Amino acid sequence: MPDPIAYFESTDTVHIATALKSGAEVVTPIWSVVVDGVPYIRNGFGASSKWHRRAQRAGGAAVFVDGSDRYPVRLVEETDASVLDAVDRAYEAKYASYGSSLQSVLTPSVRASTIRLIVE
Repeated sequence: MPDPIAYFESTDTVHIATALKSGAEVVTPIWSVVVDGVPYIRNGFGASSKWHRRAQRAGGAAVFVDGSDRYPVRLVEETDASVLDAVDRAYEAKYASYGSSLQSVLTPSVRASTIRLIVE
């Protein structure tokens, strides 16, 4: 079974599965970074994104590693300013070539919706 943390570090896009109210599942591609061995995710639309609202309502989600290995994750909003600074730097380093798309995950409102993933 692959190491999910190593996967978060090495891949540009991970896939997060969240549940609709009906119980059906939606899989959304998203960027991830790892800081001090902990994976973090953000969405360019911040807390207003559909996947973010679904994950918050359900209290968790799942991520797919290498397209097939499924890992349940707990989502914890990150509020520590020094960690958020480190997450910013990790996004800047990992996604430097993405230009304006990178800038979208560095805005104050998106930064405020940074999520720490706890792989269960």
